Amino acid sequence: MTAPELLTTIESIGGVLSLNGDRIHYELPEDAAPMLDVLRQCRDEVVRLLRGRDGPQVCRRSHPDLYAVALEEAAHAGPPPMPPGVTLLQWAPLSPPIAIESWAVVNDVPQFVQTTLSQLQAAISGENWLDGNRSIRDLVDRLEQVGVKVSVEEK
Repeated sequence: MTAPELLTTIESIGGVLSLNGDRIHYELPEDAAPMLDVLRQCRDEVVRLLRGRDGPQVCRRSHPDLYAVALEEAAHAGPPPMPPGVTLLQWAPLSPPIAIESWAVVNDVPQFVQTTLSQLQAAISGENWLDGNRSIRDLVDRLEQVGVKVSVEEK
């Protein structure tokens, strides 16, 4: 997990990170204690990012807010083509960021859906190494967590 992903994940679960000199002050929910190890591993990068938040403001016209752009694109994106053997049951993508696992947050929902559908197609074809060694059920569950329900035909 990268430092920006860690910050996003911590903030999405209600945690707070701040600087006190060179020390990181944190407030985390009890179940997020494992994140402290990750925070220690990328401490210097987190400090740099936290310091950068207080830096100079940028022009939003030439540097748009990428989260706002992703939200806009997600609102207008239709469902991608389904792989063979997969039937779309519901298309109701949620607004990002979406915490889909204890260590993952989705910011680009259309890209996540497309990638997960490709992984699902690989899993159905028995090419587990191409789907991150996730089971078909895990991939279907990941899609459901972002608001896309599918069913997979039994062979």
